[in-house]
Amino acid sequence: MTETPVSLDKLIAFVKNLSPEGGPLENLSDAVAVGSEVNEVSDSLIGHFVDRARSSGASWSEIGASMGVTKQAAQKRFVIKWGDDNPMVAGRRFSRFSRFTPRARHCVAEALAAARAAGAESVEVEHLVAGLTAEPLGLAAVVMHQAGATDEQVRAVFLPPGTVFTPSSAGTAGTAGTDTDTDTDTEIDHIPFSEDAKSALVATLHAALNLGHNYIGTEHILLGVLHLAGPAAEKLADLGVTPEFTHESLAAQFAKIQAAKQS
Repeated sequence: MTETPVSLDKLIAFVKNLSPEGGPLENLSDAVAVGSEVNEVSDSLIGHFVDRARSSGASWSEIGASMGVTKQAAQKRFVIKWGDDNPMVAGRRFSRFSRFTPRARHCVAEALAAARAAGAESVEVEHLVAGLTAEPLGLAAVVMHQAGATDEQVRAVFLPPGTVFTPSSAGTAGTAGTDTDTDTDTEIDHIPFSEDAKSALVATLHAALNLGHNYIGTEHILLGVLHLAGPAAEKLADLGVTPEFTHESLAAQFAKIQAAKQS
């Protein structure tokens, strides 16, 4: 088996970053919290491919055999988890979005609004991208703007023709960057995320870990979408927002933010 994209060393560094001045007990507490999130990511990863296997016609017996468990064990673990009730939201506050910045939470909430405006039964990856236009000062929007795409163009590309979607006011001010200085407290209504949308949100954690960040911002959502390399990523590429351009643009933005903090 090839090396996994998130190593133990990266996870350790990520945990230490959460409380740089903390002692072993604070690090342990953070490690438990991160471990819980990683377990959820693991379940989401396996659940994604369980759903794909089911869609391809595989039986629960075959799925169980592939996982090395019984048919009953596979069903017990995933039938409820990936049924109609959405484990990502379930009508609650962002309990599984604890590392998301206020701007990122607002964008996810606006993705749900975009899905409703489009008359969709579930939140798709395209709605996540449209939701990113709700935070024009977020790094995801900055990257798209630098590529030459306007918010209106993004919404026109990622939403069905005739969809009337105007994101609610973000209520943020200042320079572009992460949103740790905002105090948005967003709640979302229950609406299911598609499996691809869940996978994109799971990929945000990987993007944050790979960058050594202890938060998940709008930029990580954009990277998560690009990581899927599906239709949404192709549409972004058509707008000039390729993975290469995004990484280069973000590197420049991160350097600018660090320079501003040190000045």
